[in-house]
Amino acid sequence: MSPKAWLYLIFIVTLTVLFAGIIIYYYWPSRKERVERPKYRMLEDDEREG
Repeated sequence: MSPKAWLYLIFIVTLTVLFAGIIIYYYWPSRKERVERPKYRMLEDDEREG
C-alpha cells in the first residue's frame, strides 16, 4: 500500500473511533436520562395547557 492509502486508512479509522466515542458518551445510561428529561418536560407542559 502506498503512503497515501495508509494515511487515508488511519484517517477513516480515527473518524470511526471518534464517532463511536461520541455515540457511547451520549447514550451512556446516566447521561441519557439527563438528555431525555427535557423531551418529557415539553410533553408535560403541553398536557397542562390542554
